[in-house]
Amino acid sequence: MSGTSVSAAITTGACALLLQWGIIEGNDPYMSTSHAKAFLIRGCVRDKNLAYPNVQWGYGRLNLIQAFNLMRGQ
Repeated sequence: MSGTSVSAAITTGACALLLQWGIIEGNDPYMSTSHAKAFLIRGCVRDKNLAYPNVQWGYGRLNLIQAFNLMRGQ
């Protein structure tokens, strides 16, 4: 599967997991959707030969583990 239909669904699930970790589990009770978006963008894997954001890859490939690592390190 490919395309924005699949990527949007996967990214929505990743955002839900971040918000659950932050708000529901009490790790960051003031986490907002803007914070979750920022962590997802910062955690992306990027090709050094491309400029981001771009039409084909957006901000890069989603890396949820890296987003969680960044959140824990703040």
